[in-house]
Amino acid sequence: MRRCPLCGSPLYDEGGLLVCGNCGFIADEDLVPSVFDRNDSPMMSRSRSLEHIGRELGLPDEVIKLAEELVRAYNSLHGRIHTSSILLAALVVASRLQGSPIPIKEAIRRLSIGVSPSRVAFYVGKIDELIPRKGVPWEGYINYLIAKMSRDEEFMRKLEKASGKVDPKLLLERLRMRALKEMKELRNRKRSILVGRNPVYIAAAVVYMAGRKIGMRYLSQGMIADLLGANRSTISKVLGLVK
Repeated sequence: MRRCPLCGSPLYDEGGLLVCGNCGFIADEDLVPSVFDRNDSPMMSRSRSLEHIGRELGLPDEVIKLAEELVRAYNSLHGRIHTSSILLAALVVASRLQGSPIPIKEAIRRLSIGVSPSRVAFYVGKIDELIPRKGVPWEGYINYLIAKMSRDEEFMRKLEKASGKVDPKLLLERLRMRALKEMKELRNRKRSILVGRNPVYIAAAVVYMAGRKIGMRYLSQGMIADLLGANRSTISKVLGLVK
């Protein structure tokens, strides 16, 4: 049995590609050794992961990161499994949510992979069911950002150090609830400015404002920008619009 050169788990055939069901590594068959040797360095020149697929499609970082969250959400319900169809479906859904949609057939053509469009469409439907449908899912973006905070070890260390005796997880829940309230008020006050804006950056600005209002003055724009892999100036500009 062929094994993943990254984690040693079994590889499965998915549309002509060998896919690791554990870590999601995707590689052409002739690049993967039959017996896994931990001393071998993986041959990455033609390999594909979710990030590599996103890069090949020219998708922005925000789409790729959101797709990663969608894959995690899907796996939490259906078990940990990655196939090229699921990874591509997550990127398609994320690209739609971020306002830069890519058609399934075009994505398959550009990647030159042998997956079935109908199979990708099936998983697009399954992943799409995870997204609330009332215009832009603003609550989902707030929850997405708070979840990223809770999973980032460096961010949590900074939060724990700055918050003193207060439980960081409790603080994040208070932040989430206040951010949801601020988002609701923003939609009522300045709905027009939300049209066409990147929802991730809108959510980031709202979370920052919410943090200031509950006394988390150590929650800086820089911390949020670093978490998203964004420029601090971008967060600052969006903040100026939503205040």
